[in-house]
Amino acid sequence: MHSTSLHSDIVKKIIPIVYEDDAICIVNKPYGLSVQGGAQVSTCLTDILKVQLGTDIFPVHRLDKETAGLLITAKTAAAARSCRELFDSQTVQKEYLAFCFRSSKSTGELSGTVVTPIKENGIEKPASTTYRIIAGGEDYCLFSAVPHTGRMHQIRIHLAGIGYPLIGDDKHGDFRLNKALWKSARIKKLQLCAFRLQLPIRGRPRRFTVPIPEHIRSALMALLEDTGIIQQLETY
Repeated sequence: MHSTSLHSDIVKKIIPIVYEDDAICIVNKPYGLSVQGGAQVSTCLTDILKVQLGTDIFPVHRLDKETAGLLITAKTAAAARSCRELFDSQTVQKEYLAFCFRSSKSTGELSGTVVTPIKENGIEKPASTTYRIIAGGEDYCLFSAVPHTGRMHQIRIHLAGIGYPLIGDDKHGDFRLNKALWKSARIKKLQLCAFRLQLPIRGRPRRFTVPIPEHIRSALMALLEDTGIIQQLETY
């Protein structure tokens, strides 16, 4: 009975597909959906997509549950390995939109590269993120962030480290600022989206962009004085 109910929940959900061929499927992952199953995960993206496409699905890389945006999946293990090799060779480029607080510790720099190592399983690993402020006010800034390595929570850790904690990040961000923003504006969701993706497909470079997720769009409209930011991003 539980299995039937779970399958019913899955088939009611549809994952937006950005690109699909016989080897890969690039999707626009919604906020709040885990990529893979695990403890306390009743429904995940790979399960939904498997039912939706009628084929096995192999995730190629990670997006946190609370991060929306572009995600590459593969239809075979071999295709997944090929895609991971592209990531390893840094042939794939991902660009994120990150809406952040401007804290008292902020560096004030409009662009740069953070190379602070990040611990994984207790071991410090090299990590590099290039960032650029797209729009900003006195208290909030919208960043373009391009990770050159694939450490867990890399963008969240690196931007917080230079004084720009992500809005809605209760793990690496600023709990006090998040709590105050929830009280004043009812904004709580993590403001991070995998916005743009570039990779070679059948020997040709392809670039994909997704619309700004609604929770980020509404936060930008509420918190930034620059009312033209949405139109600017749509042609960015």
